[in-house]
This record gives sequence, structure tokens and C-alpha cells, in this order.
Amino acid sequence: MKYKTKPQVALLFAQFAAYHIDRCEAVARRLGDRCDVLAVEVATSSATYAWEPSGPTAHARKLTLFPGRSFDEVPSLPRFWAALRALRGCRAVFIGIGYNEPAVILLSWALRLLGVQVFAFNDSKFDDKPRRAGFELFKLFVLQAYSGAIVAGPRHRDYFRFLGFRRRRLLLGYDTVSVDRIRGLAGDTGPDFAARPLVFVGRFVAKKNLQLLIEGYAAYAKAAGPTARKLVLAGSGAEEAALRKQVDAHGLAGQVEFTGFLKADEVARLMARALALILPSSEEQWGLVVNEALAVGVPVILSTQAGSRDALVRNLINGFLVEPNSAEGIAAAILALDRDEQTWRRLSEAARARAWLGDAERTAEAVDAMLFPANSAAIAAVARYEAGLTAVDGQA
Repeated sequence: MKYKTKPQVALLFAQFAAYHIDRCEAVARRLGDRCDVLAVEVATSSATYAWEPSGPTAHARKLTLFPGRSFDEVPSLPRFWAALRALRGCRAVFIGIGYNEPAVILLSWALRLLGVQVFAFNDSKFDDKPRRAGFELFKLFVLQAYSGAIVAGPRHRDYFRFLGFRRRRLLLGYDTVSVDRIRGLAGDTGPDFAARPLVFVGRFVAKKNLQLLIEGYAAYAKAAGPTARKLVLAGSGAEEAALRKQVDAHGLAGQVEFTGFLKADEVARLMARALALILPSSEEQWGLVVNEALAVGVPVILSTQAGSRDALVRNLINGFLVEPNSAEGIAAAILALDRDEQTWRRLSEAARARAWLGDAERTAEAVDAMLFPANSAAIAAVARYEAGLTAVDGQA
């Protein structure tokens, strides 16, 4: 395929949140002198996420295929045709929607047949859920349309190798946010150590394991007595009524705050004022709130199921790793931070030092290296990132 102007590269997502915009802008900045970048969202909203509609995108041209509509309301065939019309003239398309979506299966093969290179953005890993052999074999066929993939972390890479990406290019760096944006929204460094609460940010759904979090917090509050810190639960979802009932049953109504859904700037300010982010999920492909916590120097108490623990969290260095069925582990981790300001400050400094590994520039470097495998600067950047993942302090 010949191009009269710079070749066009597209990034496709179901719905933009702030961190999708972060990645699109980072890619556009990096490729700006070589490619035109098209940032495409299928719809403005979705039933799954309560994100506010996204704003303008710097450096990249933004396109919403179904403005003002919810992703879930648009049938598969209209999604497919709209995306194909928008993307068929591209040199390459990076698809950040699940490869199991019928519209995405059709789109990936149609683009491939038109001579467009198709790459996956993905954060699935083998241990997310029980796997069925027949369905995994079907994925092997579906994914033949992709020339390569940029995945989130080491476990995600292992899974994609299992799915047939042994010779095709496979790079890390998908699940990222703009560290500078988060720090700018957060403002000052937050209150004194003694005034910092414990924070959870996310949807109130079963996989977030919030009932276990409340049990762990109850055990901590009992041990800490009247000086126990507040727990702030920021988010919304189907389990809220049950969680409130559980809090009341423990007599913790005055110590647990439900904020409702918060916008991106509100989350950043809350995070910057926290003692720790707690994410005890029983299933968690990544957990982008971990990136946000590290950006503002907040240690993390994180489930071993979360994909982000492989890249961003080192146990006892910048946070604590806990088993997703251990309320006692959560309580012990909270107590360790609550009682020792020196330990908290050490972990806080290490969290901030490791934040660069979760920055959107890593996605941009991976896209650059995927598109231009002979670009020595991009290859060096990817190698530095890989070295940082394995270093205890995150520094390559």
C-alpha cells in the first residue's frame, strides 16, 4: 500500500477514559514526524464504566464512531462497518478491544485482508479465570489475523505465547497512564502521616473482593483501637448495598466512607492524600489505580492476582502483596504501615521511584518498536523498560 502523505496509524478502544487519551497522546508525540495518529473510540459511554466523556486529544486526531451513544447499545455489525470505514486506509491498527468481540474478530480479519497490519493491545493472562481447551484453540485461530501484540506484563506475555505468539512480535507496556497528568491533578503532597486514610478506588463488583477488604479492615480497626484510620471506598456498583450492610454489622459506619463515583481529578487528589491504596481483587487483569498510586508516591497493598504486581510492586519495597483470600494479610499490611512512619516513607519513596514503569511513554516506545523494528532508539527504550521490571528498585 502506497501513501501520498505520512502513513496513518490508529489506536482503537471501546470508550476513552483519561488513560486511553494518555496513551494516544504519548504515541502521537513519539510518532509525530513519521506517522499521523488516529485515536478512535467506538462510543462515548458504556454500561461497564461510568467514566465522563473524554475531551480533546493533543497531537492525535480523535474520532468517535457513535458519539453520544453507549458501546453496549451499538450492535456488532454497525460497529464493524463503522470501524472498517474509518480504519481501512491505515498502515497499522492497534486494537484495544477484546479479541473475542464478534465485531473485532470480523474487523481484524477484514483489515488483514486489506493489507493493514493489525496489532493487539491486551492485558489478559492465563490465571484470570478457568480456561477451556476448546475455546483456547478457537482463540489460536482468531488471533492469526494479528501481526503482533503489546501486552501489559510478564504473565500476559506468557499467555500470548501460549496463544501462538512465539514468532510474532510480542512487547510489554500496554497498561499505562500519564504520570505527569496524575501528579498535576494531585496537587500538593497531601496531609501529614497521621491524617492519611486507607483508600480503595474501583467498581463495587465481585471480582474486586471488597467483602474481604472490609473483613481485613475490621481486624485492623480492632487491633488499632480508637486511633484506627478511616477507610475510603471510592466508586460505585451493584455490591454497594451489601457492603454498607457488612460495614454496619461490624459497627464501622463512622470509620468507612463511601464517596460514590469520582472523576479523574478527584481520584488523583484522593490518592495523593492516602496512606495506602488497597486492591485485594480475586480477579484483576492489571489494576491501573496502582499506576496512579505510584505516581503520587503512595504504597500499595495488592492482591497477588493483579497483573500489575509483576511490573510495578515489589513486596516490602514499595508495597505489600497479599493473597486474595487472606483478610489477616490485609490487616497485617495495614498495621505495618499505620504504626511506622519511617517504613511508610521508605515505601513511599520507592513507589514514586518505580512509577516510570507505568507511564504512558512506555506504550509509545513499544508502539514505535513494533512499527519500526530497526529503530535503535525504540529498541533501547524497550530494553531499558525490561531491565527496570526485573530490578528491585525499578531502575535500569
